[in-house]
Amino acid sequence: MLKLYDLSLADPDVRPSPFCWRAKFAMLHKGLSFETVPVPFADKTDYPNQDHGLVPILIDGEETVCDSENIYAHLESKYEGAPFAQSNGERAAADFYNAWLGLNLFPNLAPLMFVRVHAAAREDDKAYFRKTREKRLGKTLEEAAATPGLGGKVEEALQTLAAPLVRHRFLGGDQPNIADYNVFSVFLWIRVTTQEELFDAPQAVDAWQERMLDLFDGYGRNAKRVS
Repeated sequence: MLKLYDLSLADPDVRPSPFCWRAKFAMLHKGLSFETVPVPFADKTDYPNQDHGLVPILIDGEETVCDSENIYAHLESKYEGAPFAQSNGERAAADFYNAWLGLNLFPNLAPLMFVRVHAAAREDDKAYFRKTREKRLGKTLEEAAATPGLGGKVEEALQTLAAPLVRHRFLGGDQPNIADYNVFSVFLWIRVTTQEELFDAPQAVDAWQERMLDLFDGYGRNAKRVS
């Protein structure tokens, strides 16, 4: 069985990492059985590749695969059937959505999320999480979260996401593909970490989220959340 090392919060059954969610959806898409191993942010002792020090890390027999993009490539090359994208056009669209995430969604969403992840993290992880994220932000978690207008900027970014979803069930068209999994993993990051409503999503995006939550017998919907 495949084994995925997956970030966890104070409750080890709550798994926030959007990049780990990408890997889980990739295996579900391929119809593969897998188990997850919860690991903390700070203590890398149990990571199978301590030099890498980041998750997701996939163990597939004798092979160790780090990083969600490498995991996609590994699964696509090793396991036939159910390709993550049906054409170069779909792969190009997935690249566009990855760029959109990095340029338009993450910069405005991350400050709202980091302070909430920190609050839900295990005590042994909090100092590490604060130090690494504040270095990235250039300010405290609390100062970043209080930046005016972040929710509105997220809502503006989601208008781009809504445009294709008004006419199509998924970003992949009639069926979900790699673009859906990459984007939806960010929504699961929010869903499992906080019960707060951080922004208002367009109706087309909300409807797409419900369809994504129902995939694979409700795998995302049934994921444990911070109470």
